[in-house]
Formats: sequence, structure tokens, C-alpha cells
Amino acid sequence: MMGWLDKLHKPNPPRKQLLFFSQEELHNEYFAVIRTTWFEQGKICAVTESHIHTYDDEVIAEFTGIVGEALRMGADVSALSIATAEELGIEPT
Repeated sequence: MMGWLDKLHKPNPPRKQLLFFSQEELHNEYFAVIRTTWFEQGKICAVTESHIHTYDDEVIAEFTGIVGEALRMGADVSALSIATAEELGIEPT
């Protein structure tokens, strides 16, 4: 993992994390595009973007791994995928 990610902890002061998900048609054979907003001391310190291709093995496991790890580390996550929320284990609210 990247060095700057190792320094991140749960935001201080505590804040409500956000998870945005939308099912969309994606170009370039993408299964999902995931944008993660990282925080340090309650302020945005970085934004990263991950792409999962439809031809990757275990696309759902890769998606849930990226999103789950980011949420455990206190980040906000915005994700677009060709799969439904239910297929990815996300409960709509």
C-alpha cells in the first residue's frame, strides 16, 4: 500500500461517511469505476480513482475489496458499475 495511505486513520473529528453508488452503462469495457476521497484530520487530502475491467477475474470480489477497504479506512466512496447494487451486496437506502 502507498505510504501516504498508511498515515490515514478514521477522520478526527468524526464525520458521516458517504457511499454513493449508481448502476450505469460504462465505456471501454469497464465493470466499475470507483472514486475514493481520503481524509486526514477531517480534511480532504487525496482523491483516487480505480477502474475494474469486465475481463478481470473475480470482478465482484475486486469491487467489494476496494470499496470495503476504503470505507474501513474512513474514506468516502463514489462508484459506478454495470452491475446492480444487489449483485454487489449493496443495500439501497
